[in-house]
Amino acid sequence: MITSNDIATLLDPQLRDYIAGHLSDDPGRVALSLREHGALIATQIKYLQRARVKLPSYYAALCILPPLSFEQSSSEETASVKRYSGDTCLDLTCGLGVDAFYLSKRFRQVIAVERNAELSEIARINFRLLGVQNIRVVNSPAEAFLEQLRGQTQTTPDRNSGTIDLIYIDPARRDDQGKKVWLLEDCSPDAKALMPQLLALAPKVVVKASPLFDVDEAFRLFGDTVSVEIVSVRGECKEVLIEVSRQAPQQQEQPEKQQPWQEAGQAPQRASQPAAAMENRKDGQIRLTIVGRPSLCFDRTSGTWTYPETSGAGSGISTIEQASKHGQGQKTELQQPDTNAPVRTAEERTCPAADTPAAELAAAPGYLLIPDVTLYKARLVQAYASRCGCTAPSPGGYCFGDRIPANFFGRAYPIREMLPYQPKILKRHFKQAGITRCNLLKKEFPHNADAIAQALGIRQGGTRYAAFTRIGEHLYALLLGDEIRLPAETTPHV
Repeated sequence: MITSNDIATLLDPQLRDYIAGHLSDDPGRVALSLREHGALIATQIKYLQRARVKLPSYYAALCILPPLSFEQSSSEETASVKRYSGDTCLDLTCGLGVDAFYLSKRFRQVIAVERNAELSEIARINFRLLGVQNIRVVNSPAEAFLEQLRGQTQTTPDRNSGTIDLIYIDPARRDDQGKKVWLLEDCSPDAKALMPQLLALAPKVVVKASPLFDVDEAFRLFGDTVSVEIVSVRGECKEVLIEVSRQAPQQQEQPEKQQPWQEAGQAPQRASQPAAAMENRKDGQIRLTIVGRPSLCFDRTSGTWTYPETSGAGSGISTIEQASKHGQGQKTELQQPDTNAPVRTAEERTCPAADTPAAELAAAPGYLLIPDVTLYKARLVQAYASRCGCTAPSPGGYCFGDRIPANFFGRAYPIREMLPYQPKILKRHFKQAGITRCNLLKKEFPHNADAIAQALGIRQGGTRYAAFTRIGEHLYALLLGDEIRLPAETTPHV
């Protein structure tokens, strides 16, 4: 961890100029070329180079980046989709402060609590370098800060705690020995134990869980009224956000009085927007978010799907619902098929496996549809496939369709051929087709990609694609065309 002396060194104007002038240099050579502070400066250059993609704002501002905090921090891509808003947000686990930085764009003020003294100082410095003026950093353990806040509120009961619109908490997922933990009860601070206290202070609490967190566990821990958001970036699950609300929130006119968490002498201000307008999410909802696209929402109570950012005002019907209700369940063609894909009759699409039972997959469909990882994470692949008119033979496998559903939440490839997985026959087939390199996709298949490549006598990579999967009791190889670029959505996240 960076020390107080290191922080002072990195704030030296001459050293900052040196770092700015050597951002493209090899960090190892920088360390060898400097007699003093070489390792410290080289480390900063190394992580600033990595921040150019993960934290571009921090890169541009030449922020101080402690290595461990950088590794554990949210990316700006995932932080940017947090759309909560209101007057005051309390971030109980500031860390490097990326989430607090983006929350500050939607709240009048953010109070960021960080237990580590050096890291809290770094966060304070970085916010200043980023030009942020509405974040107050507090160096304190979250539990101690909450206890202090509760005591202040109890001794001054006329001070209404309701002006905290949101409490955000990203518990540390390592125990005292540094080992990774997954259960919320094992993380620090313990969000489950603190929840009654948190809900007494704010109408909504958002807990960021591990990407490996079981979504069903959120409803077991906090009840069926909570909502969960799953966030993915380029096919990888990045965040699971658990949103817990008071059972019966009451909207009140907030008194214009100084609150216990405001600094002495700070003038009270009215909220920039009412807490009731924080967001349009409903309890009991699973929200699936691909960064850069509108979210897809599933209501666990009614079983309905919506695109809240794109549905018509007051209509309450998404494009999926319209296709189902008004199209009598017919598949909706998203775009013209790839012009290079072969046009095949139903007979030509028949699966070549002679012993394939009719109850499995009677005909090879036109498209391989790969739902986004958020749908697999939420265990909603088959429910989504049923709703949008394609076939999902198993909960963890691929989807198939003669057409691409409108606004399909995932990726699509045209299927050139669908063949039984018989390695010797496939090896000859690949050789005759001149395929020596191929990108191998697989789901619910007993062999890994290396074993498949070895069995087929090919190398991985190149421009061709093939998918391998199990359907019923049979294994299949699907030779694919190029990925079909789905049209851009009308309302991307900003």
